[in-house]
Amino acid sequence: MTSSSPSAKTPAHADRPLYATLARRLVIAIGLMILILIPSVIMILITGEFAATWASAAAIAGLAAVAAGGVEVAILTSVVMALITPIAIIAGQSPVTGAALMALMCLTVGRMSRFGLHRATLLVPVFMAWMIINPPFWGPKELVVRTDSTYLAWMGVFFLVGAIIPVIVLPFILKKVKLAAPQPHPRQEALPYTITITVLATGATFWILQDPSKWYAGAWLISTILVLSQIGNVGTVRLTIARVVGTTVGSLLVIALVAQVQSMLLIYVIGLVLGVIAIAAKFSPHTWIYFVFITPTVVCLNASSNQHLGDLGKQRAVDTLVGAALVLLASAITIGYS
Repeated sequence: MTSSSPSAKTPAHADRPLYATLARRLVIAIGLMILILIPSVIMILITGEFAATWASAAAIAGLAAVAAGGVEVAILTSVVMALITPIAIIAGQSPVTGAALMALMCLTVGRMSRFGLHRATLLVPVFMAWMIINPPFWGPKELVVRTDSTYLAWMGVFFLVGAIIPVIVLPFILKKVKLAAPQPHPRQEALPYTITITVLATGATFWILQDPSKWYAGAWLISTILVLSQIGNVGTVRLTIARVVGTTVGSLLVIALVAQVQSMLLIYVIGLVLGVIAIAAKFSPHTWIYFVFITPTVVCLNASSNQHLGDLGKQRAVDTLVGAALVLLASAITIGYS
């Protein structure tokens, strides 16, 4: 008779000290942050334009697409995102066209949920919400001319280069890592999810484009709706509460930064440091910690002045609360219907 030792059933990392686990997460976070920053650095050196920082947002979308859908899906997502960027910028001139484009993107994401690929494509409408509502300025006069062909072409290039670099590099890094296969969802789950994100995100886009006072941060409301909306009825309340708590604490942290820091360069550096912490926290089981640090990260890296930083922090908290309320209401309706 043979006996099995405890170590035979225990994973190799189970006895790893806490400091070793944290150090490993930190190394991974720094590596991912460098990979995310590389496209922006390249495009800023080529163009000298602040708008090139959006290449890093595209890099995040590329990373997510590879992790959730594989290389082929990620390549297709990168190309589609680059082609839709100039369309999104032009569509934002009218509440009707902006809302219509958002509806098309949400319907596509909802359809992809039938194949378990909605997480691979979700960041496309999230980032395109910014292009529809508040695209970055261009040129020495810092203007946004939505019909400028040069501007539109370069924005498409930023998103293509930003997304495709991690799509090329990440498979070599993850060679020995087995990613989870996409989980298809039945029609009874995909349909309510599609209706929820389409109605809420489309309606919010139309409303925001009619009110110029919301333009500087209105895209965060769209982001909140899309990120919080879960397919099926599992985890929506828990994730919503974690996001609201984390975002509220993160917004308070932003206000504290405004009071203590005057240099915009230092604010960007702080944003990068907080970004590394946020990525490391993403691997932990405590979701709210990730939201605490990702909120000031996004606010710091998107601010153009100290006053803008404070306004973004306040608007971020408001948008999160409103978006959470809408998602919970929609979840209650769909659960009651089912």
